Amino acid sequence: MKNKEQILEMEICECGQKSVAQAIDIFQNTAQPFKKAKKLVSECNKSCCRGALLKVYDMNVFGKFDYEEIAYVIEQRLERIRRLGEED
Repeated sequence: MKNKEQILEMEICECGQKSVAQAIDIFQNTAQPFKKAKKLVSECNKSCCRGALLKVYDMNVFGKFDYEEIAYVIEQRLERIRRLGEED
């Protein structure tokens, strides 16, 4: 299990090379809807990090962050990518 600081340092988006902490900061400082706010973090239109970013965005809206849930979603995405790489 990772602590809060380790989770905040995790890369939430490979395209934008942003950490969880940076994503939280961006979402807290924008009034944009999710689709536009996501582009501020990811700097792309890909859906690879959509799940994790949507969780963080929603948590920001509700004002409470579940860091373990964020880490779980990121780790699940990384596991899917790893499995897809093994199938090739």
